[in-house]
Amino acid sequence: MTLWLYIHFEHLQLDSLLSEQNNPAIVVVNSHTNQVMQASHRAFQAGIKLEMGLASAASLCENLQVVAYDAALENAKLQEVASWLYLVTADISLFPPNGIVLKVTNMLSLYKSLDNYWHHVQNHLADLKLSYRFATGYSVLGARLLAQGKKNLVTDNMQTLMQEIKSFNLQCTELSQSTCEKLLRVRIVSVAQLLSIPIADLAKRFEIELVQYIGRLKGELQHPLTYYVPALVFSRQLILLYELENLQWLTKPLGKLLQQLELFLRHRNKLAMQIILELQLRDEQPLFLQVAAAKGESSAQTWQSLLELKLSNINLSSPVQAISLSVKDFEDNTYESQSLFEPERSGIDGAELIARLQAKLGEQAVYGFEVYADHRPERSFSSSQPLSDSARLQRMPKQQRPSMLLPHAVPLQEKVTIYWGPERVSTGWWDNYAIERDYYIARNEQGQWLWVFKESSQRWFVHGLFC
Repeated sequence: MTLWLYIHFEHLQLDSLLSEQNNPAIVVVNSHTNQVMQASHRAFQAGIKLEMGLASAASLCENLQVVAYDAALENAKLQEVASWLYLVTADISLFPPNGIVLKVTNMLSLYKSLDNYWHHVQNHLADLKLSYRFATGYSVLGARLLAQGKKNLVTDNMQTLMQEIKSFNLQCTELSQSTCEKLLRVRIVSVAQLLSIPIADLAKRFEIELVQYIGRLKGELQHPLTYYVPALVFSRQLILLYELENLQWLTKPLGKLLQQLELFLRHRNKLAMQIILELQLRDEQPLFLQVAAAKGESSAQTWQSLLELKLSNINLSSPVQAISLSVKDFEDNTYESQSLFEPERSGIDGAELIARLQAKLGEQAVYGFEVYADHRPERSFSSSQPLSDSARLQRMPKQQRPSMLLPHAVPLQEKVTIYWGPERVSTGWWDNYAIERDYYIARNEQGQWLWVFKESSQRWFVHGLFC
């Protein structure tokens, strides 16, 4: 028979909130019934219990924070957990909004034993910092019943598992209330009593629902499952406990999302090319910010510095209530090797400098150079287009050229000393822009290094400065 492992996450929404602050008194409340569905440890210490009314809970804790339950948020969080677990186990099926079942049998050939498999799954889940209950079973419903019943049992002993299943009351099962009431009339109140009756006898007196449930609980009938197929998309959301009006306070919650991104990329050997940060504002449309890295990046620290530069230009018109981080463009991490005897480079490379400038000034404000095979300095490059992938890393040829070229050559009106030259440039007769110049490197009396040229008319001009 197939062995399954069910993991029940008791309060996914609460755990995502608690990652932002250390153990506050907070409850997640059903907005329809006003009953407590999830509560933090401090809330329990104050005497608050699950299914307690909101008014009673508020009377027990002065600083109680209340959050409305959001099933969509828990479903999204469950997808994140499945994507994370997929790195260590193959067959995963979701039971929204707070359950995941893993097919264990097929993984035992890889991990050699059940204990070793569970050890790897636990260590992997530890990075997510979520609270959960778990149990194995030879049926999906059996493992789910044990996990939701807080048994925390991992074993492949069929007799032990069946004994634990029989210990439950029928009210703890997934049977409908009407079915439980019908069973109660014939004094069947526990799973043990129900399983002791032949299925043929039950089928004569009860609906097919009960027969199918018992078959699935015993593992005699297959439970319909849809297996999880991961997509290479990173998307995380964090709802803030407090509305933030100062973007500098986003550093800590943003860092937590970026740490998750770094783990996501590291385990898949990928680089993120561009990330999109969404700021959800109160009573206004969300604000979207895009930051790109020229060569791709996986470091959370690097992405955080780029986002902080981007955020420094933003003026909020409304407080931030939640943030979302998403990545869709990825590239393989090729790990460029460096020679053992090559001296260690200091500072930042050109690609990182470009990314910082674009984050601070905007992509349209950073221009690149298109280099042309033309000896005329003013026609050897163009900066009329925004920085593109094809041009961003192009370099000028290695010639004696100044780092700053004047927009137009200006007449030389001071005394200079020639140190290098001449370099004759005589070209352009075919496009009506003919030039004939002798270029020199000179130095004036103030110590400035100039790039000067002399025309055939013996007039001297300054065309650039060496910085």
